[in-house]
Amino acid sequence: MIQDDTRQTLKFISWVIGIIVIAFVASILIFYYAGSRSHGNNQKIAEIARTKTPIKNIQSYYHLDRGTSSYAITGTGKKGKRYYFVYLPNSKKAYLYPANKGISEAYIKNKFKSSHSDATINHINLGWYKGQAVWEVAYKKHNGNLGYTIYEFKDGNDISEVDNL
Repeated sequence: MIQDDTRQTLKFISWVIGIIVIAFVASILIFYYAGSRSHGNNQKIAEIARTKTPIKNIQSYYHLDRGTSSYAITGTGKKGKRYYFVYLPNSKKAYLYPANKGISEAYIKNKFKSSHSDATINHINLGWYKGQAVWEVAYKKHNGNLGYTIYEFKDGNDISEVDNL
C-alpha cells in the first residue's frame, strides 16, 4: 500500500514538474517570437530607408499604433543632413521629412516637461496619426496614473492628450 502511494506521489510530482518546464519553455518562445518580430520590422524599415531615401546612418527606431500602425526612424545622409522617415506597412506608404521641416524629439521632450512637471516620460515615439506625422509622449504621473500626449511633427502643436489612465 505504501509503495503504491509513493509511486502515485512520484508520478504526480513528475507531471507537475513536466508541466512547469513546458510552461517555462513556452513563455520563452512567446517572448522570443514577439521580440524577433519587432526586430524584423526594424530591419525592414532600415532596408527601405537605406535603399529609397538619402538616409545612410540610422540613429533611432520608433513604433506607434494609434489606429494606423507605423514605423519610423531618424537618421542622417552621406553629408550629415538629418532626416525623419515614417513607414506605414499596411498601406506600403512612406514619408521622408528633412529635420528642418519638423520638430525634434529633444524639442518635444522639453515642451512636454515644461507643461507636465509632475510626470515622468516613459517613452517618446514618432509615428502616424490621423493622416500626419506625430510625436507621442507616453508618461507616468507621480500618483501612478499613466497618460500620453500627441504633438504634430511639423510644428509641435498639441493634438491630443489622454490623462489619468
